[in-house]
Parts: sequence; structure tokens; C-alpha cells
Amino acid sequence: MAAELCGVAVQLNGHKALIFPGQGAQYVGMGQDLFSHYAPARRIFEEADDFLGYKLSEICFQGPAEKLTDTAIQQLAILVSSIAAFSVLKENFPFLFPFSYVSGLSLGEYTALYAAEVLNFKDLLLLVKERAQAMQEAARINPSCMLAALGVDGEVVFSRQKEGGYFVANLNSPGQVVVSLKKEDKEKVREILVKIGAARVVELDVSGGFHSPFMEPARQCLEKVVSQLEFHSAATPVVGNYTAAAAADPEKIKNNLLDQLIYPVRWQDCIVFMKDKGVKQFFEVGPSRVLRGLLRKIDRSFEVINLDKPADFSALADKSKIPEA
Repeated sequence: MAAELCGVAVQLNGHKALIFPGQGAQYVGMGQDLFSHYAPARRIFEEADDFLGYKLSEICFQGPAEKLTDTAIQQLAILVSSIAAFSVLKENFPFLFPFSYVSGLSLGEYTALYAAEVLNFKDLLLLVKERAQAMQEAARINPSCMLAALGVDGEVVFSRQKEGGYFVANLNSPGQVVVSLKKEDKEKVREILVKIGAARVVELDVSGGFHSPFMEPARQCLEKVVSQLEFHSAATPVVGNYTAAAAADPEKIKNNLLDQLIYPVRWQDCIVFMKDKGVKQFFEVGPSRVLRGLLRKIDRSFEVINLDKPADFSALADKSKIPEA
């Protein structure tokens, strides 16, 4: 059963997936209009403010931008903004559920755990808070950074990582590979990436070399936190960044989160996995439209529906185009 959404056929009972953005999706003002228009979003922001003991909502709504790029704030801000949008979807559009899979890019995998009912909101806030702080501390211990290589073959980048002095951190889409490296090796690695075919090399605005062995101290710290939280079996299978496969078992999900810190994020493989299972429609829930761009590079036939602002939900609620379930 399908309905039309701005020219896009919305699958009501077909194969579709929820996907959530990671670091880099933030912008000043994110979530503010949802807060103003929808009670579910307002509840999420208020619960987060109360739990954290400071006004994360005000930082999301008013910035400054510099504060939103701080790892400890950024991860929580994107998480809460994404869950606020998901809560609007869940409460106002139940006819779209269930989804076949949930997934997320890096930090977005944590948001997916909420959508899959693996962790409750407060436990997830605690986990992401600890994750962000642990990653910042690991970056202090191991001064490192990340470079995005554009227009290059991922297999070639993989094959040269030992001699190149870097670690492949993200395989996001065809022609987009992110590597982690020591800060002191930045220029040397940049030259190597260009030499092996990168049309452009861009340094990412992050505090350390994520998804690499540089984050081993963070993995050890997070392992202690994870062991103290109650993980439930996933109501919807979670496609993990490390395995690029679906998991519902709590222990597998825990291991995937820990491995994600020190091994590459295989986002392209995650999307291909879901495609091979019959998913052609993706709902990107949360700030910005970063994932839409990556999915278009992976397969232009995908339908991607973004849910970030009230206008996105207004389109979804058009009763003349979407029949009652």
C-alpha cells in the first residue's frame, strides 16, 4: 500500500527504513520549530534539559555555532534533535509503522537504538554523554584528526593505509572515504591521498581521529558504561556500522557500539545491506539532509524522505494525498 508525498510514493506496508544523522549535521536553530509546533518534540527537549542539568535546547536553538561543534555538546544536540523529530513521527503518523530496519551514521546508530526500543531516553542520554566525553579524552591522549578523501577508490585507500600512516574511518559512499591520522602526519597523508587518486582532500571539523585505534581509550571507558545499562532486544532490527548487518540481540548490539569506536563505519555497506533486503525508501529523521546526499551517490533510485522541520511533517500529513491506514 502506498500514498503520494510530494510526488514520492510513501510505502505504508512495504520495505522502508529509518536512518539518523551523525556529527556534522548540526546547525543553529535545529529543533526549534519542532519544539514550537509539536508537543512530543517539546517533551523530548524538556526531558533532556532536566536530565542534563543545563539548557541543551537553548544551545540547539540559539547557538553559538562554535558551541555546537564541541564534541561533548554536538553529539547530545544531534541525538536529542533527532529523537524529537522521531517522536513527532511516531506519535502523529502511526500508520507508517513498522519499519523494516533502523540505522544511523556513526552517532546516528545510537539514535537508532531509541527508535528500536533498545534503550530508554535517559539511559541513551547518559551513554552518549559518556561517549562524547570519552572520545574527547581519547583525542587528548592521542592527538589526531580526520581527512575526507573525495573522488577516490575506497579499496585503494584501504590497501595503502599501513604504508600511508592512516586508518580508514568511514566508507560513506562511492568516492568518499574518511581517514583518521596523527595530527603531525596531516600534510604527509594529504599528499599520499592525492597521489593515490583523491580529487580533493578536506579536513573535518572534529576533535580527533574517530573510528580508529586512536579511540581505544574511549572504547575501554564506554565498555564500563554499557555494562551497567539495560539493553533490550530490538523491536526493529538495527543495522550496525561495524558489521553492516542487522542485529536484534542486546549483546550483539552492545559489541557493535564498542567496535564502532575503533573500526571503520561502513555506511555504504549498511545501505546496500538494506537495499538487498528490499528497502528502497528511507526516512532521514533529524537535522540537515546529509544522508540524502550520500544515498543519492550510492543509488539514485532510492527515495529519501527528510523529516527535520514542521514543513516536512505538514507534507506528510496531507490527508488528500495520504489515505487513512
